[in-house]
Amino acid sequence: MKCTVCDHQMKSEYRFCPHCGTPVDSREQLRQIIEESFRGLEAVVEGDTMLRLENLSNRLVSMEKELDSFLLTAK
Repeated sequence: MKCTVCDHQMKSEYRFCPHCGTPVDSREQLRQIIEESFRGLEAVVEGDTMLRLENLSNRLVSMEKELDSFLLTAK
């Protein structure tokens, strides 16, 4: 998490910023922890979504090739 005063990174269990000594507001600490968790979750979901879209695209290309092959050989 980051100090709200000096913006230095610190561990979430700290009660004071080791750089400037500002006390950590527990509500702010909780807000930052939740935001960091959601950012991580969003990254996972985004990665999963991109992987699914890529798989779908590959399957569509494969189907298109198969259809082209069928149409070119059909009499």
